[in-house]
Amino acid sequence: MNNRVGVDEFLVANRNRTRLQTLFEHFRKRKLIWIIFSIILAVVIVVIPTTIVTRNKTKKEKISTATEITTTTSGEQLITSVIINNNTKWKQNASTIAGGNELGNELNQLDCPRGIYVDDDDQSIYIADNWNHRIVKWKFGADKGILAAGGNGEGSDINQLHFPVDVILDKEKKYLIICDQENRRVIRWSRQNSQDPKILISNITCSGLAMDNHGSLYVSDRDEHQVIRWQEGNEETVVVAGGNGQGNELNQLYEPHFIFVDEHYSVYVVDQLNRRVMKWARNATKGILVAPSQVSNENSNSIGVPIGVAVDHTAEILDYATTKAAIVGFTKGLADKLLEKGIRVNCVAPGPVWTPLVIASFPKEKNASFGSNYPIKRPAQPRELAPAFVFLAAGTDSSYISGEILAVTGGKQTA
Repeated sequence: MNNRVGVDEFLVANRNRTRLQTLFEHFRKRKLIWIIFSIILAVVIVVIPTTIVTRNKTKKEKISTATEITTTTSGEQLITSVIINNNTKWKQNASTIAGGNELGNELNQLDCPRGIYVDDDDQSIYIADNWNHRIVKWKFGADKGILAAGGNGEGSDINQLHFPVDVILDKEKKYLIICDQENRRVIRWSRQNSQDPKILISNITCSGLAMDNHGSLYVSDRDEHQVIRWQEGNEETVVVAGGNGQGNELNQLYEPHFIFVDEHYSVYVVDQLNRRVMKWARNATKGILVAPSQVSNENSNSIGVPIGVAVDHTAEILDYATTKAAIVGFTKGLADKLLEKGIRVNCVAPGPVWTPLVIASFPKEKNASFGSNYPIKRPAQPRELAPAFVFLAAGTDSSYISGEILAVTGGKQTA
């Protein structure tokens, strides 16, 4: 068989091969162009957001330096005193951002501060300066505050406050909204014109405030054991939590205190005298126990005296409470770690103590019976606690004691 290829056949085959090579080179160049384009596009996609995030991060870190909690939001946000999200930064070491110059009524002092509102836009914090009957504004990094409302002495006139316990800003941040507790009213105070306060709600023993995305105001009513929702222009208020009398059932509250409203309009309530935190979903007829998470006859009092509450972006509770179980565990764990360094760690667990905060927090009839349910039938005076601290701190008398919980509870047995 003749395997040789003729000249014409060779020319046809060679021409076809040239076309294939040309076509291959064409596609290889186009592929290279697409690869280069994809790399450039990827770089653009990565670099631009990184630049934006870096620039935003720089701004946020400035706020983080001045505040304990840095908050940033995008889109709709809740008008609450503290918003916690993915960008929140927690400082390892606390720093004083307001007060810290002993109690007093100068602008660099506070006397029994209660509720606060952090305004990231203005880089400042508003404080209900309870015993000074005023609201003060502290710029982050400032060495003294600015009078924002009240400051005209204790009283019930329109330009006075009487033991304010909480403060927030409205949705547009034009007004302060204040729990003027002992005057039994919620009052609005202009940030620009302090001469034009307006009473929003009367005959209410307000203990906490919050505002949702739509500008609806939520108010905890201590004496009626409920939380209401109010919107300007509507005469009627709506009960959103409690409202079934004083009690400890899931549909009841017992002197609610500070509150938090999340993006789903669920209301988290510090149910103070029930020593728990409750979550009431929108339109719910009863609440859900969220702190303490487990309650039993042996551990029915795991939160000491809850004061305030905030919720992070994952709906985890951040309960500002003296949680006895946590304090006990912390004391014992720290004692184990530090004993080898010659450091002893002990804890004093007090019962009811007669302090200015107690006087300001409860009506006279409750103050009259405060501590009467303890075996000694009265509250302790602060000076009666002092020897316990001195004993544990003095190396001569307690040098062999570490990791102990010293109960000063007027005869009440502790677990």
